[in-house]
Formats: sequence, C-alpha cells, structure tokens
Amino acid sequence: MTTASILLIESGRASAPSFAPSLEKKGYEVEIHHTLDSALDAAKKKLPDLVVLDAASMRTSGSRLCRRARAHLDGIPIILVAPEGVRPDPGNGASVTLVQPFTPRKLLNRVSRLLPGDERYKLEIGPIRLDLAKRKAECMGKQARLTPKQTKLLEVFMRNPGHLITRKMLIRQVWHTEYTGDTRTLDVHMSWLRKAIEPDPRHPSLLKTIRGMGYRLDVPETD
Repeated sequence: MTTASILLIESGRASAPSFAPSLEKKGYEVEIHHTLDSALDAAKKKLPDLVVLDAASMRTSGSRLCRRARAHLDGIPIILVAPEGVRPDPGNGASVTLVQPFTPRKLLNRVSRLLPGDERYKLEIGPIRLDLAKRKAECMGKQARLTPKQTKLLEVFMRNPGHLITRKMLIRQVWHTEYTGDTRTLDVHMSWLRKAIEPDPRHPSLLKTIRGMGYRLDVPETD
C-alpha cells in the first residue's frame, strides 16, 4: 500500500507546535512548508494526497490563504486549522475546518476520512458509482477518470438526485464564485460529464437539461 503524502503548511516559529510528529507517527509522508507559495511550488512537482493548512500557527484566520490554495489545488482535500474563536467561513474552500483547541487525534481522524480508500467517499446512485478520492466514475459498463471539477459536479448531482440544480447553484458550488455572466464553462463540463457516464451523450437519459433553468439527475427507480 502506498504511503499517503501530506503537505503541511505551518509557521516556521520554533515556539509554534507542529502536527508533523503526530502525522508521521501515523505513517504518513509529511512535507513541511512555511509559506503558501513554496507549498504550491512543491505541489506543482508532486501533487499531495491531502493538505493541512495550519493557519492558527501563522496567526491568521486562514480564509484568504485557503481560497488561494483551493484555486491551485483543485480536487485535493484541504484541512484548515483556524485559531480559537474564529467562525469557520463556508466559502474558504476548505474540505474541513478545525478550530483550535482540539486534540491531534481529531486531526488524524479527519485526515483518514479524506484520504483515498474510505468508503464514506464513495457514492452510488442508481447505475452511477463515483469514487471521490480516485475521481473515477462507473455507469452502465462505462468507466471514466474525471477531472476535479467534473468529480465535484457529478457529486453535487448524486447528492441531489431528482432535484433541479440551477446553473447559479452549480457555479457557486463547483467554481466557488457568484459570477454567472458566462456559463459556457459549465456547459462544456456538462458535455464532458455526459460523455463519461451517459450511454448516448447526445440524447442524455441521466443528466437532463431543464431549459432556461439548469440540470437534473434522473436515475431509474429500483425495487
């Protein structure tokens, strides 16, 4: 089994406690960086399986740093460690926000849940199966490796089967923006997603277009 790699971004101050010993003791490969820029440069050479952004040690809320990290590391789980008293920002791009104080065990539990292989990160709705960690989709004999955006897009549909998902909602949840002036990017990703899972992408039976409103995932009813 391959050791999971974790990119740990934390303060370089000697007085700041580090989560590295706890993570390494658990068997993870930990690469430490003291600035977001150096961490992002390292990620370009080798993508980590998970990022821990210890904003508390850097004496900042971390929201701005986390949004930057999310923009560059799309699809990679990010755990944001926020200082005591900070209210988690739902738009910070973090997969999980942990507010100090908490035990190292709590961090390790969150790490294990976000890493590949956890059954809680596999979705199955009707004929569609999605492995969020490996970004793989299976449907009616078809198998496809998805991009991070396609994975998130399909996840939104699979968590809301049978419900209309507006274009605005999809853009907000997948691209983390309120700007809806240009929806061509969404249309292109929907086209790619249909090619990945639809038996006949030109005549979709699963991902339906609701004209002028958005899309809906229709899955066959099972007994």
